[in-house]
Amino acid sequence: MDVARAFHRAVNDANLDALIALYDPHCIAEHVWIDSHDVVEGRDHVRERWEADFAQFRGALAGGHRMDVTRVAGIETGWGWVRSEWVQSVTAGNGASRDSVGYSHFWIEDGLIRRHRTIAKEVDRSVVAAVRAPSERRYPTRPLVGIGAVVFSDAGEVLIVKRRHEPLAGQWSLPGGMLELGETLEAGVVREIEEETGLIVTVGDVVEAFDRILLDDDGKVRYHFVLIDYVCRVRGGTLRAGSDVAEALFVRPDALGPYRLTGKAADVIERAMRITIPLQ
Repeated sequence: MDVARAFHRAVNDANLDALIALYDPHCIAEHVWIDSHDVVEGRDHVRERWEADFAQFRGALAGGHRMDVTRVAGIETGWGWVRSEWVQSVTAGNGASRDSVGYSHFWIEDGLIRRHRTIAKEVDRSVVAAVRAPSERRYPTRPLVGIGAVVFSDAGEVLIVKRRHEPLAGQWSLPGGMLELGETLEAGVVREIEEETGLIVTVGDVVEAFDRILLDDDGKVRYHFVLIDYVCRVRGGTLRAGSDVAEALFVRPDALGPYRLTGKAADVIERAMRITIPLQ
């Protein structure tokens, strides 16, 4: 599933080199591109098609992205298939918009895409907006599980991020996000840190589990998260701001004052500093 997520990140970034590096040299791609329903064999030919596609279309979603993934899951076939479901909005060079919903199947072997097929249909922009609406987080019917991390650098600095979206839009906090269906807690931590900051981490012990409940003006529960924070150490990747964050940076624990973290975040960092983290 990590390969499928990396695929969608590369597409949204229009990063041709990163995208093609995910394909096996002898891959087969079926019906993948917006204006082509061909079957293409071989990584070099796949590269040509993606290069032409990026030249013709640009993303029309927030942040210049073209695809929002709504679900990624494994398919029980025994062949390493992964399915991703998504919505897509692009604008062509002539200004015409193209909106679609669909899914992609990836046959992944040895960490590379051996076969890639896509099924999509064009829809009205309102359909895309409805699918993308994050209604399950606001005014939920039950608490939602979130994972977070106190990530330390080798120099002992702590990783913080500035949130792009509610419930903490514009505020600095610890990185993390929502656990996905069928995902273990530790796998969720690794995925969220990579998506938000570009870093690969080693996951250590649980620092704390706690509630975050936010009410609206009428006293109704707008958000209810059960959050589980882990202590982590960086073991790879390159720091960048991605997905749901506007900025990401490392700060010395004694220099966090100007970033106005919540009291709970500061307490979690203090607790994490007393936990030994595995080196590998």
